[in-house]
Amino acid sequence: MCLPRLVLGALLLSASLPALAQGSPAVSVFDNPGGGTIATAQMPAQHTVQGAMGRVLQYVRYRFGARPQVTRVLRGADGHTLAVIFTVKATQAGNQEIAGLALVAVSPSAPGRGAVLSDQADRFRTTVKPMLDRLFQRSGGAGAANSAQAANVSQMTSAAPVATATGTGPPANSHVTGPSHTSGSSAKAASLHQAPFPDNSGVMGLPEGWRITGAHAGEVTAVGPDNAALHYDWQFPAINLGPPAGRKTLAATGGQPAGNYDIPYGTDAATTFKSALTQFFQRQRTAIPSIEVISATQQSQYQGSTTYGIVANFGAAGGAGAARAWAQLSIWPLSPYGTYLITLNLIKFPEQVMDQSEATASAMFHSYLVNNSVAQTQLSNDHNQAQQAVNAQLAINRRQQETSDRQFANYQRQQDIQDRQFQSFDNDLLDRTVVRDSDLNEHGTVSNDLADALVQANPDRFQEVPASQYVKGIDY
Repeated sequence: MCLPRLVLGALLLSASLPALAQGSPAVSVFDNPGGGTIATAQMPAQHTVQGAMGRVLQYVRYRFGARPQVTRVLRGADGHTLAVIFTVKATQAGNQEIAGLALVAVSPSAPGRGAVLSDQADRFRTTVKPMLDRLFQRSGGAGAANSAQAANVSQMTSAAPVATATGTGPPANSHVTGPSHTSGSSAKAASLHQAPFPDNSGVMGLPEGWRITGAHAGEVTAVGPDNAALHYDWQFPAINLGPPAGRKTLAATGGQPAGNYDIPYGTDAATTFKSALTQFFQRQRTAIPSIEVISATQQSQYQGSTTYGIVANFGAAGGAGAARAWAQLSIWPLSPYGTYLITLNLIKFPEQVMDQSEATASAMFHSYLVNNSVAQTQLSNDHNQAQQAVNAQLAINRRQQETSDRQFANYQRQQDIQDRQFQSFDNDLLDRTVVRDSDLNEHGTVSNDLADALVQANPDRFQEVPASQYVKGIDY
């Protein structure tokens, strides 16, 4: 029996329990005699697999003190069950490597249920089947059928690669499981081939005729036949300029949003989607297609972000034909500086095949995996290179400023010499002399006759001051 039916059978038979992912202390946790730990719970507020799995993974993070790295996603055909295999470094247990299986099942009319099976990573493959057997026993009996189901999941788990420090994992929004479905098409997904990213930062399943055109740190672009295309982990830095008056004031003062997209925070998902893409096409100076959002459905919330499933039609423009797009739109929290981030995962197929492409698009979304170690290294290198560029520019600016300061100081010295000379010349014309009173430590400009008399009468106290010793603001 397949994994989704196993998950459904295991979870729907489990006893009524408090909300697992809400971190309740009443979560039912018990040790498996052969090794490993099982946690189960009921989640009354969860009716979507995306939300339920997001809560379960939050529990995993809370329990082990670190964010889990998902290495495989297994989804039920009915859309009501989901399982993920993960690893995590348990900071609360000396950074011990833990592997686990998270299971959720939901129903529109009944509370969701979740379970987490975990053990030391080096023995998880051998203990997961006994833990599944144990889970079935606690859920209402473990007959031969249940044992067979547990063996099936154990085999699938053993076949899935368990992530290591250099293994693959999901993107930051990996809890999102795919685009919204609207057409009701029963067409099967096209077969996909695993296409590794050229920079080794991830892998994604692509249909026949598709090819990757670029990738960096988990972001990837690819094209297919007849202008089919995808862009995953597409980032739009946005700025919240407030009401129209704020944007008019900025424009009137010649200000610019510093490369950010002008999208007021709190704009609905459909408008945000259209605004981001429209402004992108404008910046690229390319033809802007008409964009008709068919549906925009909230899928999940994670670490302050909200993710929506988008289905939209694109009109023909710039040589590209009409297309249907499926997308995930994530809106991240607003910063104190009025900026925030929008991320977009988008797949589009030509209009003529859109009714047959929904399942393929969904399968492509689920096939996306990021090599977190490589991606983080690349992002760190990007940051270091950007910082080096900033430091280099700052050094150039400092050298230019130092040169400018020296030139200005030299100009001031020359100007000061000239001012002294002019003042000395004026004094000669007017029969005046600058005299120093050493007792009072003061300068004064007097007639030549008086200056001669003072110096002759008391040369220790009074002296004639040469132009080179004039005091600015007193003598000139």
